[in-house]
Amino acid sequence: MSLNMIQGQSRLAYAVVSIGVISGAAFLGKRKLDRTCPRVPVSALPKHSAARTLIQNTGEPTGEPAWGLKRSTLLSSWLGNNDDKTRWISSFAALQVEVPVASLARYGALCSSKDDGTNERDNTDTFRLMQGLVAAFLDALREGPEGWLLDRDVPPLSFTPGSHLFGDKSGLGAFVLYTWASAARGKYPQHLALPEDIPQPVSEFPSVREVIHGDDPTDAAGTVMYWSVPDGTIRVADKVASYGLPWRPMQGGFQEFIVEKVSDKMARVTYTSVECSNFHPGQQPARDFKRMPWLGYELHVLYAQYLLYSTVRRLKVQARRLEEQHAVLAAGVQGAGC
Repeated sequence: MSLNMIQGQSRLAYAVVSIGVISGAAFLGKRKLDRTCPRVPVSALPKHSAARTLIQNTGEPTGEPAWGLKRSTLLSSWLGNNDDKTRWISSFAALQVEVPVASLARYGALCSSKDDGTNERDNTDTFRLMQGLVAAFLDALREGPEGWLLDRDVPPLSFTPGSHLFGDKSGLGAFVLYTWASAARGKYPQHLALPEDIPQPVSEFPSVREVIHGDDPTDAAGTVMYWSVPDGTIRVADKVASYGLPWRPMQGGFQEFIVEKVSDKMARVTYTSVECSNFHPGQQPARDFKRMPWLGYELHVLYAQYLLYSTVRRLKVQARRLEEQHAVLAAGVQGAGC
């Protein structure tokens, strides 16, 4: 057997072993994320969820399937006529975990802002807990690839509608649509006006009054953010799809972060993602329900699980760090007293 043949077989064996190790690690990682950040159906979302209201009570049901849903919903554009449905929900995903109230409260105390009156709230108020969740999520997001790929001059965190949260403000960026709290039902305006100098949502979305209704006693609060793909990118994708490509990327979507108090010590966190597309791309008359491939959707959900896992881990690390600081301060006070 020649030396070249031996070297070739060694490289092949090394490649096979490497692929096996990487595949095994990926499988175990996904299995851990499925266990720690499990998916839930839309029926498991809180009744006050804006995403649930969008899917079940807004728009027009259609027989077209969507990733994560048995059937999709037809929607109007953000400023369109309610009778003119040109958008559809192409994918949905929701994740739920339970976290200690104390960890959310401590993170929320760090991010309280002066422009929404939350500085006067109790640290365990559900709205404050929700603020802590969003702040921890954005911090975890900026530590990943999106932080150095997309973030462009992001201002300090604000929950005012239209506030820039992450990404490129003039490109692929995310903005606050609104916040809600079950304790404040009846105090929200019927219509929401966003600043005109920022990208607008890709589709219609239920108002806060439509979300906060009824006599559900659940103590919950949430934030809805939206994002949209730049028009130039969409035109290129539509052009490629018109040549026969069976897939098309989403045009934009919404993410919702919800905190529910399930006890004095624990809170349930729900993270939802709803993505929408135009089924008349390029103003073509025929309906076109192309969507991203299944593998793309699964990778999308996997990344969402990773972000939520990183968020929960960050909450725990920050809570432990604050406890250690308090312990040091307490020991110093005791030492001074002696």
